[in-house]
Amino acid sequence: MIDTRQRKATIKSRIIIIMTVFALLIAGMLSFFSYELISYFQRKTTIQATEFNLQLVSHIIDQDLNNLSALAMSSSTNSPTNQLIQDYFVSPDASAKDGLNVFSSMQEDFRVNRSNSYVRRLIITDHQAKFIQVDNSESASVPLNIHNISQFPGLSADAIEAWERIIQDPLSRSSGIPYVLPIYGDRAARIGTVYLLANTSVITDKLKGYGLPEGSELLLTLGSHKYLIEGDKVQPLSAPYAIHAYDKKEATGALTQLAWIEQEGERRISVSYPVREGIVLSQTLDEKQFAPQLNAWLLLMIGVSVLVIALSGFITLYLTRTISLPVEKLRKRIDKIAQGNFLIDRNIEWNSELGDVGRGINRLSHDILTLMDSRVADEKQKQELEYRMLQSQISPHFLYNTLNSIKWMATIQNATGIAEMTTSLSRLLRSIAKDHRKLVPLREELSLMDDYFLIQKYRYGSTITMEQNIEEEALLSGLIPRFTLQPLVENAIFHGIEPKGRGEIAVTVAQSGGYDIRITIEDNGIGMSEEQIAAILSQREPGSKGLFENVGLLSVHERLRLTFGERYGLSIESELGQYTRMSLLLPYRKS
Repeated sequence: MIDTRQRKATIKSRIIIIMTVFALLIAGMLSFFSYELISYFQRKTTIQATEFNLQLVSHIIDQDLNNLSALAMSSSTNSPTNQLIQDYFVSPDASAKDGLNVFSSMQEDFRVNRSNSYVRRLIITDHQAKFIQVDNSESASVPLNIHNISQFPGLSADAIEAWERIIQDPLSRSSGIPYVLPIYGDRAARIGTVYLLANTSVITDKLKGYGLPEGSELLLTLGSHKYLIEGDKVQPLSAPYAIHAYDKKEATGALTQLAWIEQEGERRISVSYPVREGIVLSQTLDEKQFAPQLNAWLLLMIGVSVLVIALSGFITLYLTRTISLPVEKLRKRIDKIAQGNFLIDRNIEWNSELGDVGRGINRLSHDILTLMDSRVADEKQKQELEYRMLQSQISPHFLYNTLNSIKWMATIQNATGIAEMTTSLSRLLRSIAKDHRKLVPLREELSLMDDYFLIQKYRYGSTITMEQNIEEEALLSGLIPRFTLQPLVENAIFHGIEPKGRGEIAVTVAQSGGYDIRITIEDNGIGMSEEQIAAILSQREPGSKGLFENVGLLSVHERLRLTFGERYGLSIESELGQYTRMSLLLPYRKS
């Protein structure tokens, strides 16, 4: 017989020996690799923190630039302001009132823009004699006139520019970033230029309070121009710098770029993040920031080494007690689940990784019980949906409309058509009252649909028509839940064609994928929006004025899914004012 206690003692001794050797190795290797390791992690942490800060600031700057771009676009094309500008610039009869209307519209666009405080001036001109300006600080600027408007850099008849440089405002002491767009008229012809000059504070305001370590700088790249950011000033670099590929591996985001930059013989790391295309925000990092204090680090390493050796024995004892017992309890719990005992045991949910395993085992037991309950609930729901059609009562509104139609025909006509209409109605009522089958051949379902449509056709006269296209006669023997097609035709008539006044319905039966049948009912009525389609397939309709009450498109969809499976059911495609196409997918089954 094997001595279990001796075996456990041997394992424990091995753990003690391994832990002691491991602790000694760690203490020795830690002293050797510590300096480089701490430098690496400090560099990694600093770069990641810098990347996060740049990313956060860049997103805020980009939002303001988007707002300013939208302000310029409102004068450029496809807006009420652009239409007023066209009338003022192009019309030979344009008056001062037209110019005032343009100015008022531009001021309104300026007022509602969330980033309007960064607009130094917004100018539109036809490069002839007409121009209009919205100025955010008019008192600090020389008045704009026909003689000095040409002094603005980039304001020419063919200019296009998007945040590519910083210029000096020729009429004031401020600097700005120009954004220049064409003004389009009829047939996309250029009739002028919109010139937006944004204050550099759109960049510097987001950097107030930005934690910049000693020896670091913030750089801004606009197009091919590079600038240094100091406080609220953005100025060209005092000396050019060379860029070299970064030769270390650091984990960064897909948009972040690392590089070595060398300026006046000094090499630093550059962390860059794009604000948007053509605009990059960068921060330089001095390598001295990553060097740990050598003396303090050596003392720390000696203390850590002693502590590791002292604690290795205690860790060994702790591990033997915190692993063996929990593992044994988990094994017994798994055995109980295998025997069919799915009760939850909270005693195995410790505050440790093994406790996570215990919680996972309890979740597994709970999920199994939930799945069993769900299967029972699904079966009950399936039975309810199968008999809902049989329990539905004939809508009095439908009978009222039908009998009114019969009365109208009897009065206006010489009883022509009354026999057909009455026969169709009696067949429908007979099927509702006496036929209790859950599934019927598609041929019979199409016949009931024809009876229903005949009644509606006499009601609406010649304003509605329906045609059928059967790909193969053999498909008509496939089984389908009773009264599946009638709600679809009813929806096409009442919600598609009736509001339009006239229309056609096309019913197509075709094979799909070799083993399925696809039935399509399409009308050329008023159509539905995506929101209406989503509402139809996500919530039950409150009522109906057709043949059945409380039997809508959602009910049809649920009955098909519960009868044949999740991959089958109803799908709807529609375009407002054009068409609505409802498709049923069901398997090809015979009785």
